[in-house]
Amino acid sequence: MGASVGVAQYGKDLIKLILSTLYESSKFKPSLVAPGGFYEKYWYDRLLQVSGLGIINVLTHHLYNLGPGSDEHLERKILDHERLSRVESIFGNLSEIIKIYGPWSSAWVGEAGGAYNSGVNHVSNRFLNSFWYLDQLGIASCYNTKVYCRQTLIGGNYDLLNTTTFAPNPNYYSALLWHRLMGKKVLAVSSDVHIKDFYLQLGNVSRS
Repeated sequence: MGASVGVAQYGKDLIKLILSTLYESSKFKPSLVAPGGFYEKYWYDRLLQVSGLGIINVLTHHLYNLGPGSDEHLERKILDHERLSRVESIFGNLSEIIKIYGPWSSAWVGEAGGAYNSGVNHVSNRFLNSFWYLDQLGIASCYNTKVYCRQTLIGGNYDLLNTTTFAPNPNYYSALLWHRLMGKKVLAVSSDVHIKDFYLQLGNVSRS
């Protein structure tokens, strides 16, 4: 939107917020979740240092690594394992920042939907869209991300429930299966099979 707040000012504002008279005499103080924006290394590196000890409980960021929903090559991007893996540096950097400057804090993905601007119909609300989603959940787990928030439950083409019928879209079942089946340990699994080759193999099995 063309507006921004410098990290020094933002950090001071967070201190003022949490130490305000609103919770001064309260036994309970809510967790402070910030900043809720797109990751910029310098800005995030400085935020925990500026705000100081115990202020930010959750360091959160938004992630739309597929680009705009208007991209006519969106399907190809979803199946491009090299593109999907680029976000690993973001998760790795945030994990390192927290270890060094804010071990009292934890990392959340505060908002993610694959492709921004509501995604695209017949892609973001189809089975294909689960490939980037599940891949990103796996990467997030490797770097101790505590919470992953999807955009959105209802609304847009990337919603988990159909906007009109409220019937679950495929990503809803991806989230449900992840919640039910995945444990707390992350295994170091690797493969040299390209996702396109996997599709070809799957197709051959289906036809046989």
